[in-house]
Amino acid sequence: MVLKKLTLSSALQGTPAYWQNNLFVAATGDSLKSFPLTNGTLASASSSQSTAAFNAFGASPVVSSNNTGGGTVWALDTSGAPSAPAVLHAYDATDLTRELYNSAARAQDAAGPAVKLAVPTVGNGKVYVGTQNELSVYGLLP
Repeated sequence: MVLKKLTLSSALQGTPAYWQNNLFVAATGDSLKSFPLTNGTLASASSSQSTAAFNAFGASPVVSSNNTGGGTVWALDTSGAPSAPAVLHAYDATDLTRELYNSAARAQDAAGPAVKLAVPTVGNGKVYVGTQNELSVYGLLP
């Protein structure tokens, strides 16, 4: 087994996610980044990163995928806690520059007031975001 230390430019307050030989990390004040894992060795440089930064607390990304192999990385921006809404982001897991969804883009998609270090939960085709006073549920409309 090869162990390698991943050095980030800022604090990591959340947990990383793993999917198809990639480690996804969003450190404080940094963008969401993907680090390839090849033959048990973690790359020292990211292979892809989002354009948006996760300011105050970073994020704990979560990956969902379907049977055909398409992956989505979900990350929650909670930097507005405790007064501003949490912002749910979805990215193409193979290219983090492709943001697929942003709950701040439409007023009716806004989540409740953010809770720092909250983690989105994926299940049954939906994404659940716990906030200070509600459970926001995201999914495809019929």
